[in-house]
Amino acid sequence: MNCNIIKDLLPSYIDGICSEETAIEVEKHIGNCVECKHYMHAMQQPTKHIIETNVEVAKEPFKRIVKKRRLQVMTAIVLTFMMTVIGYQVVQNVGAVNQFFFPKVYAIADITDDSEEWRNISFTDYNFNNQDYVVYDSLFWKKEVISDANNESDVLLRVKDEKGNVILEEFHISPGKSFKLGDLKRNKKYFFEIKAPQGRFNINAT
Repeated sequence: MNCNIIKDLLPSYIDGICSEETAIEVEKHIGNCVECKHYMHAMQQPTKHIIETNVEVAKEPFKRIVKKRRLQVMTAIVLTFMMTVIGYQVVQNVGAVNQFFFPKVYAIADITDDSEEWRNISFTDYNFNNQDYVVYDSLFWKKEVISDANNESDVLLRVKDEKGNVILEEFHISPGKSFKLGDLKRNKKYFFEIKAPQGRFNINAT
């Protein structure tokens, strides 16, 4: 047999799965052919270490990519957390920002007699400016009026426009409760009036 045929048969011979006649022919050839003998010895050498080394080398670029990606994700998480905390602190502690996103005005109504008359409510904003009306000048207003939970009793409220027309008939609010004013329009002045027994009443418009 020529060398090419023997080289094709060597894998089966080394694994011991070829026929006895083929094994005899291969051994006879190997005994006389130095080239095929070296070829067979090379095939019989262990390759485990080489394969593992190649695998590790191949993995190395992917490890660097994964490490870099992990670092990017962690950096993004930390930056997002920091921006969230900073944004929260700004909104909570900077008056103008807080008022923009969470607009609110306050009123204290002192009722000194039991005349049961309607009385105007004067509101104060975060800059301690007093005004007799409320203007819903941004989308962040809830258009809601709240009776403070510490108020001594229920109150009646109503809303007028700039011309003095009652546009929201009297409504009743208990301490700690609120009332929606959804029909009021933006950038209009609204005047609130209160009717209540003697006492001091805190009213918030948000």
